Amino acid sequence: MVKQKKFGLFIMTFALMFSYGFINKASIKKSEKYEVHNSKSEQIRKLLTKNKLWGTVVFNNKLGKIQTISVGYANYAKRKLNSSSTLYPLASLEKGYTAVIIQKLIDRHLLTMDTKLSEYYPKVRYARKITIRELLDHTSGIEMGEPIPNKVLVSDSSIVDWTLKNLKSTGKMTWDYSNANYVLLAGIITKITKEPYSKVLNTTILKPLGLADTNEYIGQQEKQAAISYYAQNKIEEHPISYKLISGELGCGNLYTSPTEYFKFVTALENGNLLSQESFAQLSRNRGGLYSGGFYYFKNGQRAQGADNGYYTFYYGDRKHNVNIVFMMNKGGSDSQGVKIIDQISSILQKKDSF
Repeated sequence: MVKQKKFGLFIMTFALMFSYGFINKASIKKSEKYEVHNSKSEQIRKLLTKNKLWGTVVFNNKLGKIQTISVGYANYAKRKLNSSSTLYPLASLEKGYTAVIIQKLIDRHLLTMDTKLSEYYPKVRYARKITIRELLDHTSGIEMGEPIPNKVLVSDSSIVDWTLKNLKSTGKMTWDYSNANYVLLAGIITKITKEPYSKVLNTTILKPLGLADTNEYIGQQEKQAAISYYAQNKIEEHPISYKLISGELGCGNLYTSPTEYFKFVTALENGNLLSQESFAQLSRNRGGLYSGGFYYFKNGQRAQGADNGYYTFYYGDRKHNVNIVFMMNKGGSDSQGVKIIDQISSILQKKDSF
């Protein structure tokens, strides 16, 4: 009887140990599956899918690891998915490139922030009052909507001339966002360097950073870019106005991959493009609402663009070491994209694992 009791206790103990081990392993597996399912990358992917957005987002974690998530199609008819190498129109995010070139010309003492527009385009009304600084910050008093040229503009001079004919200079030096400011800056770059804007861009930024996939949107290579689609359940292509894009010299006629733009803003932040002093001058020590292609806030900066149904966004938070680039070829609006960027930032700032 005693032996039977001891044997029974042994069996019960073994059974308990086995069952505990099984349950523990099962719980670990379930936990691991739960963690993977709810990783930050998966949360971001779910966020984009839930909002029926197509595009690519590039971001880094606190350790600096860069990750890419793509959703939707670059070309639905061919069932070509968006990917880390998909190209998108840069839209207004291009203004940051133009601003950096201007700052580099200032560093070479070829102009100053106080140089007047009248030195290059004296026929513009109030040109004697308008400075390079005011063009960079959209406080020049110059206004212009988005009129579409009658034909595709193929030269820098034709783009600037068309802008000069369509802008309105009010003399009111208050903030008013206008592409015309950056077309004029691009024109000033060509006047100083005696070279096309695209060549100066290549030698100043693209080649040094190895950005081989960033180029002008007008041309044969636009076929490589993701197609724009309307934000609706029915998949329908959004028409592209090449005439409109052709007039956006220095402010919206480039295309790139989110990965390459991420390299640009990273180089700008870490001092590989401009010295700390030069960047402080360009950004006004990050003290204003907008300067040199970026909106500034406490501990960070952001930029956004919209063109022909495409939406582009950049968000950088120095306090939390978070950088996000998001480019959409199917989305509702730029305001929707801003909300998505803020939600992605909140996800990345959480302490749970990637």
